[in-house]
Amino acid sequence: MKSAYLFHCHPIARFLAGGGLIAVAIGSRSILSALLLSMLAVCLIRFIEGNWLTSLRLSKFLGWFIVPTLLLHALFSPGQLLFPGTGFPVTREGLRLGMLLSVRLVAMFTAAMLMFRMLSFAEWLSAIVSIPVFGKRMLPHVWMIQPMHREVRRRLGLIQQQFYLRRSWRMLPQVLLSACSQALSVATPVSRALWLRWPEQMEMDAGHTYTGVAARLSSLILGITGLACMMLAWI
Repeated sequence: MKSAYLFHCHPIARFLAGGGLIAVAIGSRSILSALLLSMLAVCLIRFIEGNWLTSLRLSKFLGWFIVPTLLLHALFSPGQLLFPGTGFPVTREGLRLGMLLSVRLVAMFTAAMLMFRMLSFAEWLSAIVSIPVFGKRMLPHVWMIQPMHREVRRRLGLIQQQFYLRRSWRMLPQVLLSACSQALSVATPVSRALWLRWPEQMEMDAGHTYTGVAARLSSLILGITGLACMMLAWI
């Protein structure tokens, strides 16, 4: 897998690189820079995951935020009308402001998604454990996220199929209550399975090493790049 070369770098270096992209996305002040940053983040997500599935889902999700933002600023911001005399109150300044805010939103969202993919699940757990006082207390709850998500998604899929078969909107409150009940009932077996597998999981996650000249050099370059992006965001 091509993205395996990226994960040969130290997790701190990858964390700095992801944080640098987020800082640049937050500090972007032009449509072009935010658009280029969004494209870079999407391409890196594609490089890590090996497919465009996340990007396609992201485009559908962000559409609910981009379109209202663009329309509200274009229609209600004061400025020079683009179509005077037509009764269509779209202003040049409002359209530009709406585009800027929309593209910046996409840049920050894609950069944040990339940030969470720069570290593996085990590396995020290690980072959480290293938090003083609260780290070890949070670890069991974080371990439950992945199996809970998998089991809840499976059960909600069955409920959704039953709802589509009957197509009765009167059953919607009952379906919602059933979904909440199913989600809560999953926690008990997942926590028991987690307790039984706990030593195996901890031992499995302790075996990651980041050694070698190439890995150290790549980590150094990646970390410096991330720090430079953070500093660039303040200029």
